[in-house]
Amino acid sequence: MISVLCFLWGGVLLGWFFRRFGTFRVSGLLSVSICLMLFFVGLEVGCNRILMQSLGRLGWEALAGALLSVLGCSFVSLVFWKVCREPATTDVKEENKSSREGIRLLAILSRFKDSAFILLCFVVGVIAGVFQLQVYFPVNASFYCLGVLLVLVGFSVGQNRELLGSMRKTKKKLLLLPLVTIMGTYVAMLITFFLCSRHGLFDWLSVGSGFGYYSLSSILITEAKGAELGTIALMYNVFREIFAILFAPLLVKVFGPLSVISVGGATTADTTLPSIARESGPEFVPLAIYHGIAVDFTVPFLVPFFCML
Repeated sequence: MISVLCFLWGGVLLGWFFRRFGTFRVSGLLSVSICLMLFFVGLEVGCNRILMQSLGRLGWEALAGALLSVLGCSFVSLVFWKVCREPATTDVKEENKSSREGIRLLAILSRFKDSAFILLCFVVGVIAGVFQLQVYFPVNASFYCLGVLLVLVGFSVGQNRELLGSMRKTKKKLLLLPLVTIMGTYVAMLITFFLCSRHGLFDWLSVGSGFGYYSLSSILITEAKGAELGTIALMYNVFREIFAILFAPLLVKVFGPLSVISVGGATTADTTLPSIARESGPEFVPLAIYHGIAVDFTVPFLVPFFCML
């Protein structure tokens, strides 16, 4: 965990220092690092024959956890919205909802593109592991990739100038939404633990602490707990992001505008942001950006913490 914090905070300090010279985009390097890391995670899964035989069962466990997280975050965010909302906000929201059309299939599919490519890297790694190609790669390659990934994540946070501005535009009570998301997720993980008791409670809490950040969380869990739990974490967080995009109209209609933000977890500042802007309304975009960055930044801390317990 010490190495994780060093890499992360080193990246934050670098990003903050270089921010005075301008904004440096590291999204390309970040994407490459994520793809390489998930390739190595898949490689470890593929070369483990026992794990490959149980892959179907792991998928069902991950799916159950993701669905429960959707429900848990939705219910908790609904209660939170009823406490925080103002009558004027509700009127505007209803007007916006009545003016929007149904969701378009092509718009949904376009938002799955990045997730599908990242998942493809994992699948390619699994195939390479099945054919025992791991002997052609350095033993510590995954650790080096992890270090680069954490530095880049911290760098992007340190470079971000929108976080403080987003907080100023948002109601003070709504700034507690990241805590609501964490609470709803952990309640869901507690229920998942009782339904799928093969893994310990802290294992499930570490899986849930990814909050949709499938790349980093699955890598951290694989390094700490092994490929089996890392695979569950990967599938759980991929499912969670997909559900946030796919069910966005239904979630907003049934549970209110904060539900899709809470379900989206760490992805609300990027991949799920278009769905939030369309379904919840553009007035919730600053909150979604703040929420995504705040939850995103907890992942490198909470995942290793629960892995240690």
